[in-house]
Amino acid sequence: MGHAVVTIAPIVLSIIALYVSLKDRPARLILKAREGNWYTLRQVNTSRGQEIMFEGIVEIYNASSRANAIRAYKVIGRPKDGVWSNMECEYSWNSPADGTKAVVCNETPLTLAPYSGAEARILAFARVPRPYEMNIRIEVEDLFGKQYSVGVTAYS
Repeated sequence: MGHAVVTIAPIVLSIIALYVSLKDRPARLILKAREGNWYTLRQVNTSRGQEIMFEGIVEIYNASSRANAIRAYKVIGRPKDGVWSNMECEYSWNSPADGTKAVVCNETPLTLAPYSGAEARILAFARVPRPYEMNIRIEVEDLFGKQYSVGVTAYS
């Protein structure tokens, strides 16, 4: 009887510890709009014609003891007194000719260590008449499929 307890006890304790560690550490991100004038609109010429380009930076904090990553971005824009519409938003980077560090936008996967944060540069395009002000909703999806969003206002 004593031999069976010695064999089974560590297995039971390991299962309980695994359950507690997985259930006690839910994934939780916090998106925060950066203070100041970090959100801009510009009219640009693309292969599809003239479009509005949105640029901005949001702060993403991992408020969990579990590592996480951003796997998708979605940007939805609404010109003042207009309707909400999806904007084109994909991974992009540019390498400046002057040799400075390349700028990466809509970075996926963007890894986040436990209790850490990172800045995410967002770049999106839309075919709308040139607005001087636009409400933008930035949504991110984490590694576990949870979605988080933050709203900002961009100006040209």
